[in-house]
Amino acid sequence: MARNSSPRSSLSRREFGQRVALVTGAGITASARASAAEAPAQDDRALEKLSAEGRVRFESMWQNVLRKHGDRLTEDQKTRMRKIIANNVTMLETIYAVPVRNGDAPATTLRLTDGAGRKD
Repeated sequence: MARNSSPRSSLSRREFGQRVALVTGAGITASARASAAEAPAQDDRALEKLSAEGRVRFESMWQNVLRKHGDRLTEDQKTRMRKIIANNVTMLETIYAVPVRNGDAPATTLRLTDGAGRKD
């Protein structure tokens, strides 16, 4: 199998990944600034409670709503959606705080019975 005759780039995979992360972060920051201009003050109070990861999660969810439904939502609906997303992310932070690995057993189990063993 022949290799490409083009010269190898001096850019390592690690450097490439870092540059991609920086460019992506700059894009998120720019979109966050644009959406922050639209954000009402009450959402700012809810967002202040969130951790840095929670804010990123919020911004991701908010951008997804805007991408899918932004052109059909009124300003009041957008305000309500921001508040709902902020509350949901706040609730999710407690769930994400619990470390879970693939091998962990579930906290609860579902046991189905036919009811034949009952004593009434």
